[in-house]
Amino acid sequence: MYWSIYDVLMLVSGLITLVIVIAPVKGITPRTRITAGAIGGVLVFASLLLASIPFFRYPGIVVVAPAIALLSAIAVIGKAVRAQSSLQIGQQGHTLHHQEPDPMSGPAHPQVEADVQSISADLTPAELMELAARDRTKWVEIAQHPSAYPDLLEWLNQYGSADVKAAVAARRHVDAPDPA
Repeated sequence: MYWSIYDVLMLVSGLITLVIVIAPVKGITPRTRITAGAIGGVLVFASLLLASIPFFRYPGIVVVAPAIALLSAIAVIGKAVRAQSSLQIGQQGHTLHHQEPDPMSGPAHPQVEADVQSISADLTPAELMELAARDRTKWVEIAQHPSAYPDLLEWLNQYGSADVKAAVAARRHVDAPDPA
């Protein structure tokens, strides 16, 4: 079997792509893992097959293929890690699913009559998450905000007062699909 530098570069590209499949990051979707596995597998198989052909001429792109594969792996894994870390709220490391809120962060019973307009409608889901971590008095308003996402609503429902739970229930009722 004859191994040229091109065969090695193609093999390395396939192996780098396969890293996406085995990366221990929860945020990588199954579809992405399957796609990366298929592409990586094809590259590894092709490099092994083509290494047995002594006079095969590779296209020039093979030279930069490992760099492309590495950048792709970094982008996919980085995006998954950022998505995973966006579920964390606050600087103390509280997470939406596992930690109770800090009881010192504000009164436990926010006003039901809270002015919903006091929170900007332009806030992103990440900004709402940060606001929830900082100020318990805004939880009713956050539950009513159009950018409040399901995991945040679940967290508010789990740790909020009766007023917050009522606001979350009302929001879920509004967001529920029409049965008709």
